[in-house]
Amino acid sequence: MNHRLGLFLGIIGLVSASYSYGADEAAKLDTQQCSICHGYGGTTSSELFPHLAGEPAPYIINQLKEFRDKSRSDENAKRFMWGISSRLTDEQIEQLAAFYESKPAVHEGRISNQAEYDHGRNIFSSGLPDKGVPACMTCHGEKGEGSDSVPRLGGQNEAYLKRQLNVFYGNDRPAAAVMHEVVKGLSQADVEAIAQYLQAQ
Repeated sequence: MNHRLGLFLGIIGLVSASYSYGADEAAKLDTQQCSICHGYGGTTSSELFPHLAGEPAPYIINQLKEFRDKSRSDENAKRFMWGISSRLTDEQIEQLAAFYESKPAVHEGRISNQAEYDHGRNIFSSGLPDKGVPACMTCHGEKGEGSDSVPRLGGQNEAYLKRQLNVFYGNDRPAAAVMHEVVKGLSQADVEAIAQYLQAQ
């Protein structure tokens, strides 16, 4: 009985040590590489880069692998992420994803244009049925919190949101087939309104 208990506790200890190592490795990568653009713990002050804190792990895993295999080919993916992701193993990608998912999302957005914000909220909540645009919250959650392979958008940098929505008009993110269809019904004014609404969530 004591032998079995000791064996069980030993296994638990190994699992805990492995998890701790993964978290330490991810924190090291965050400090030495990722934070240069994305900020420590995935919260950045730059509008050029997205916040990673609070993003669902499956989404981060998918994106890092798409950077690594060069299937995500928008301009900033090429400039910043292709080289970095090429040096990441699957294990490191999973560790980073778990690390950033565990970090609380910090929202510092402000409503700078109330009319634009209200328009964005209406699109996010109700869509544009006459243009074939579904409510964004159907996939992204009531406040843009995201889930599983669907990204968190709430609190994201406004400039980044606009840029990515515009990327969907082209073919640089082929895995996002749903979004390629959605943006067909969005004007630039709609894109700006959605971004204004989401950054303040």
